[in-house]
Amino acid sequence: MSYSSRYANLRVMVVHADVESLWTIVTHLRTTDYRQVCGMMRDFPFWEPLPDEETFWKFATYFVNRNSKAFLGTFLKAMVSIHTHRPMNFSSPAFEEFTAVCITDIDCRKVIEAVAPLLSTPESLARFLTLLPPIKQNHTLLVNTLFHISTDVARFLFFKELKQHDDDTAMLRRYAVELIRRGDRRSFNLACILQRYFALEGVPGTFALEIPEYELSRLDQYSAFLKILSR
Repeated sequence: MSYSSRYANLRVMVVHADVESLWTIVTHLRTTDYRQVCGMMRDFPFWEPLPDEETFWKFATYFVNRNSKAFLGTFLKAMVSIHTHRPMNFSSPAFEEFTAVCITDIDCRKVIEAVAPLLSTPESLARFLTLLPPIKQNHTLLVNTLFHISTDVARFLFFKELKQHDDDTAMLRRYAVELIRRGDRRSFNLACILQRYFALEGVPGTFALEIPEYELSRLDQYSAFLKILSR
């Protein structure tokens, strides 16, 4: 998207991290201009002058904290676009401040759906999820959230977190059955891992995946878990 001189001053505010001025201008635009500027704000070229990642999250926190309904989607799309061109590490104090304003279940879900697929290590995903207010003190919600993230990193953390519920056979079996119903290979293999590791009975389906006892003992290692999951 091209940037006419009409909107050049907006990018100057990005350069100087002038959050308040950008907010004031954007929220006082006429409807047509507002929609056009919000469209620009979703794309990397608008944010290309950013001095660093932390500055982006300061903009995002300021806008979302004041009107989550209007701006959360805009900044999440911008984040994905920026990450494509300039990978983020999601570890700055400003990012932590951003997660703190995502206090509703709906906002939390939207942020997870956007950020989680971009995190490539178990450590980074675990840290991110525990920053979100609705998940901080709700382990059951953490497990369920991991279950619904379709990445290998999330599958690994899901398995590890389930070990805190190893005495809840009904819950473990329910997750195994739901994985089988998904029908894809990785879900089926994960169901097999649960069945074997937790010695679950009555899990429907015949598993072709073979897991020797010595491999079961190594499932705490992400590389070993991934090797079995991807067979």
